[in-house]
Order: sequence, then C-alpha cells, then structure tokens
Amino acid sequence: MLHFSKITAKSKDFHLIASGALAFKIHNKILKDDDFMKGAKVSRNLLQSNAVIKSQEGDQKKVFFVIISDLDKMNAAHLCNMIAKERAKGSYAVCQVIPMYYNEPSFKALKMLRQNFDEVIELNKLTLGGGKALISTEQQHCIITDYSITMARIVRNISVNDHAVKEKEEKKGQIVYA
Repeated sequence: MLHFSKITAKSKDFHLIASGALAFKIHNKILKDDDFMKGAKVSRNLLQSNAVIKSQEGDQKKVFFVIISDLDKMNAAHLCNMIAKERAKGSYAVCQVIPMYYNEPSFKALKMLRQNFDEVIELNKLTLGGGKALISTEQQHCIITDYSITMARIVRNISVNDHAVKEKEEKKGQIVYA
C-alpha cells in the first residue's frame, strides 16, 4: 500500500508518499509536525501499490518526498514509473529508503530507485560516535523518525521558499507602462 498525502501551503504543493509499516508511522508523525500544519491543507489517499497517481494541472512542477521501509521490486516499479513521468515534467523527487532486508529483490529495487529519483538516501543500521551499532530497534526507529522529519522539513521548506523567490523575481522583472 502507498500512503499518499498532498500538503498545500502558500499555494504550493508538497507530496509525501510512504510505503511500508515503519514508513507509514513516520508519514503520520510528519503530518502531525507543527511545521507542516501551519496554514496548510492536507489531503490523504491510500492507494494500492500498483495504482497510478493521477496527475492534475498538466505540466505543473511538483516536489515529492518518498519514504520506503518495505522494499519490494514490484511495488517500487509502479512508484518509479509515476515518479519518472513527474520528473519528465520538471518535478523533483527525493526517496529515503529504510532497508529491512538485504536480499537480491531489495538490491534490484534500490537500483531502480536510484535510476528514477533525483536523490536516494539509504539509511543503514545506525551507529553512534564510538562505532557501536545501536542495540535496540526502538532506538534506531526513533533516530530514523527524527531524521526523516528533518529531511522532510528541509525538502519542503526549500521547495516553498525557492518557488516564492522565483515569483518575486518574475514580478520585479515586469515593466509597467503608464
């Protein structure tokens, strides 16, 4: 299942997609974060893994932040097709992968993601300064969640601010005749 949310603020859309149980938990925490809720309208959809997200308004550039915790080649193929079509229109897509298993299908899915997204961030087992791996999976999930929320904030804020600056520059460049 794909959990798809569109967060609209300042007339700009930020698309958040989650695939997998841990990704869904992170998705919900991102949506509850104050930075995303300030003056924002949220629309949520639950889609089958092979469903196609219908594109609105023709060639509008969009920003996507995708979190995947259960990496499966079949699920990734449909998602990659949709992202490839959106990127052809000038959209920007970041994918964060939290690998649960290291096997051939997940390696193939990861390769496919790298070919279709602008940025793919893979979160491996986390270590602290001394090089010791965190023992508790709860500790790892807590750190991964905090990291994911921070990444989502960065991607969203840069995209909203970037669009706002471009609009102001375009308005400054217009010549007014009296």
